[in-house]
Amino acid sequence: MRRLSGALIGVLLVLAACGVKPENPTQPSVTPVDDTSQTTAAEATPSPSPTPSATAASPAEVPKAQQFKLDDVAQFDDGLLIEIAGTVADKANRTDRGAEATRGQIVIASVRIENKTKRSYDAEGVLIGAKYAGGKDAQIIIDKTDELQSGFTGKIKPKDEGIATVGFAVPWKELKKVTFIVDPNDDVHEAISFTGRVHRD
Repeated sequence: MRRLSGALIGVLLVLAACGVKPENPTQPSVTPVDDTSQTTAAEATPSPSPTPSATAASPAEVPKAQQFKLDDVAQFDDGLLIEIAGTVADKANRTDRGAEATRGQIVIASVRIENKTKRSYDAEGVLIGAKYAGGKDAQIIIDKTDELQSGFTGKIKPKDEGIATVGFAVPWKELKKVTFIVDPNDDVHEAISFTGRVHRD
């Protein structure tokens, strides 16, 4: 079974047509957008593993207005775009840690951030989490080979993108509904989530 290694799985993006406003009017709105561009594995550059400070906290709770389907692309009104570019169920490698409770059964997600703003976006503080079985937190996978990351590091320049390929311990019997949470963890953008079925390769 091959790893995503920062690549995008060929996922057809089926997007909602209506905009969504956050509950807090001081925050920018987040809208599902139609992304007709096709990013290939060769174009996708994975972000290296973040420093420990980037994963010291858990993603925030996500208000209902900020919850999206797994194949949606969410764009904040300042131009920051976030999506789950690909997912797959896999078995943990021998060097992986964190999937002992699920007997090595994991899911892998490629989280993509595209910066359509006019300034560089510091992605190092972005928190990524996952839930399953009606809200149970999934343990993040620690991969000593760095094929899997725990988040982003560094800045994403305007008109550029970053991809973090993250693994979580999720039993395969729970693949029907997995929620990935992406929390920008800043004063401008609210946490958002993407929920849907993860398929086995």
